[in-house]
Amino acid sequence: MKFFKNGKMVALVLLMALCLVFAAACNRERDEDESGNGAPVANDDDVVSTAGLHAPRDLGGRTLRFHSWWDGSQTFVNAGEAPDPATAGNYYAERRVWENTQRVMQEFNISFDFGLTDFGYNIPTLTTAVMAGAPNSELHFVDGTGSLITALGDIIVPIDSINLPGSDLLGPRVYSQVRVETLGHLWTFGPNEPNPGAMTMGVNLDIINAIGAPNPVELYNAGQWNWANALDIMRNATADTTGDGTIDRWGLAGQPGDIIAYFIGGNDGILVTDDLNFGMDHPNTVEALEFMELIFREGLWEFCPVQGADPGDWGRNFWAAHDGNSALFSASYWTLNYGDLPFEFAIVPFPTGPSNTSGNTWMGGWQQGFSIPTANANWTPAEVLMIFEELVSWPGDEPELLAEDVHNMLRARYPTEADMMRQLNATNTMANEMGMVVPEYFWVLGDFVGYFLRQEMTVSQALEAHRGPRQELLDNFFR
Repeated sequence: MKFFKNGKMVALVLLMALCLVFAAACNRERDEDESGNGAPVANDDDVVSTAGLHAPRDLGGRTLRFHSWWDGSQTFVNAGEAPDPATAGNYYAERRVWENTQRVMQEFNISFDFGLTDFGYNIPTLTTAVMAGAPNSELHFVDGTGSLITALGDIIVPIDSINLPGSDLLGPRVYSQVRVETLGHLWTFGPNEPNPGAMTMGVNLDIINAIGAPNPVELYNAGQWNWANALDIMRNATADTTGDGTIDRWGLAGQPGDIIAYFIGGNDGILVTDDLNFGMDHPNTVEALEFMELIFREGLWEFCPVQGADPGDWGRNFWAAHDGNSALFSASYWTLNYGDLPFEFAIVPFPTGPSNTSGNTWMGGWQQGFSIPTANANWTPAEVLMIFEELVSWPGDEPELLAEDVHNMLRARYPTEADMMRQLNATNTMANEMGMVVPEYFWVLGDFVGYFLRQEMTVSQALEAHRGPRQELLDNFFR
């Protein structure tokens, strides 16, 4: 398959990849230090080795190279030392991973190598290597935007084009799962484990109780967690609690441009149309923008009264809720300081808007995952996929072990099992939006926040001001 036919387009792909260097600071994914809390087994004899999915074969001593921006991306392979029962977070699982890796190396006569590149350089490095005819990996871990760029540029292999008899990924998906499916193909994949990284709404229960507001958890359980009830809480919470004339408690905290996207997703709005054109004028999107305009104009969003409101100050805005001065805030498992916050909290999905019919509660891009680079002279895509499936099948007849570490990690961060499950379930209520993975496209939502705060433009004026430039960005990217 060839999306780009000439040198000019090839250069464009490389340029798109390079733009990710400047977006590195925006990326936040799964913590690097995650580990489960499963109890270690008494001795090694209790660990049962895994039988493979595919018949062993001699691959001639070749090395299969993993490459990623994060050294925790391949927890399903351990080609080093056996885990230590005294220090392992989940010895039983870690031992099985280690034993299975040894089996794969022996039965297929291969070894493994692991490379790291800083996030912002991950896709440019991969793109440059493939265009030079010498990919730097056989399995390359890419983010959602990176998967779009590399798919468009023939940098990675469409997984559905691979002929692998008995494939788990292309069949039952017991041990593996597809991460990105778009443009008519399957592109990236990973172990069949839960994705805990949904964006949800944190609730400061201390403030909820102080103002006598309904608990959002109870509203959610009653099917009444909607914009109207959330707005009532935001308004009641926003106040000058010291009497000095300055607002010091707010209704909502978080990075404002991102929050707008979540509310758009919770109202079934879009950013890009199905034919890849400007879609922010969709009625559901406009309704969400007008709701957010109301929140920012009324001063319900937390900012620093001394420094002033700065929609672009991610470091300040995203973590503002940790000061305990906002009733509601954007949250995920990696934003909660391992559950150690200076107030009692709970987790609910973002509230849904009046035009919601899908049940979606927020908007996001594509999940990160492993890809198979093209132009590999030493490995066929089928061989690479086969080895990946051999590695992720380490649980054998206990596939539920794939979820165990994720569940244990969440239990260490959330106050109740119900909070943990609401966090996990929010993964299934994400509006998967193309506009969130086109480089820089949705950043304009941060500009909208500035207009609303300063009362410079209405929603309709902001849309018209940015329609042309956003359409040009899409044209340059896709056309």
